[in-house]
Amino acid sequence: MKFERELVFRDRNFPLDVFLLEEHPDYPLHIHDFTVIVIVTRGHGINIIGKEEFPIKAGDVFVHHGTRPHGYRATEHLGLINVIFDQSLLQRVRFDVTGLPGYQSLFVVEPAMLKEGHSARHLTLGMDDLAKAKQLAESMEKELYGNLPRRGAVRFEERHRTKVGNLPNRRTPDGHRFMAMTHFMALVGLLSRAYHAKPTVESERIMKIGQVIAHMESHFDENLKIPELARMVGMSDRNFYRFFHRVKGESPLAYLQRLRIAKGARILQTSDKSVSEVAMECGFNDSNYFARQFRRILGVSPRQFQNGKGNSSPSV
Repeated sequence: MKFERELVFRDRNFPLDVFLLEEHPDYPLHIHDFTVIVIVTRGHGINIIGKEEFPIKAGDVFVHHGTRPHGYRATEHLGLINVIFDQSLLQRVRFDVTGLPGYQSLFVVEPAMLKEGHSARHLTLGMDDLAKAKQLAESMEKELYGNLPRRGAVRFEERHRTKVGNLPNRRTPDGHRFMAMTHFMALVGLLSRAYHAKPTVESERIMKIGQVIAHMESHFDENLKIPELARMVGMSDRNFYRFFHRVKGESPLAYLQRLRIAKGARILQTSDKSVSEVAMECGFNDSNYFARQFRRILGVSPRQFQNGKGNSSPSV
């Protein structure tokens, strides 16, 4: 089965949803074009990722980007919180979320490893953090659905079989998007910090790669070199390059270029600085080289972009 975002998000202009399921049944393999944070609140079962299987229990947390088939079997009183969102949501209000300890590991590195068939589930919340996560999810649900009955008792596909226009009216408080987003960001922060606070031997490499990605996003305007980044994670240049490519789908240098161009695009959108000034601010010593890379990635020149001929900044 495949679930598409158009059928999942009740508010198509605000791609965030949450389901609190007290008795999650066995479920067939499926894929989707959105991201799901899964938090196990009770019981146990088997999570299937492609051809791999691993047990899950209360407190376990993992992230699915949805491109690799996954499902559940042998479930017993399995309670789940599914927080469903499109990654563009984090791009809207990124602040310093990518610099949170553990964020890159939980939301970037582990899902990439799962996609390749490597079970990399390392976060298990303690009772206090699990209670906080559930409270945030319930607050999010209240903001998004107002007076409507909770949907946990209805199967996922049945909830979305009804067309959006035929769904019952809801009474949501003013500012419900803003408040739901605050609860969502608080949950992302809670999980990211929890991942960082409870490292295991298995997760050390994941944490280090996550820290390197966070370092690149914070210091992209500096003269970063592959050997220096590799030393941060205790890898050879070759192994670092290969592992990074597995996680991000591109080389470290290509990722660094996109970070710099994304920053340049944001500056051009919000200031009247010259192309040369923007190039220097983003770590380019040659404004002509900056302009060539900008056109390669965005399809327009920096000046055309600044004059409104570009659609949006590139995502990273």
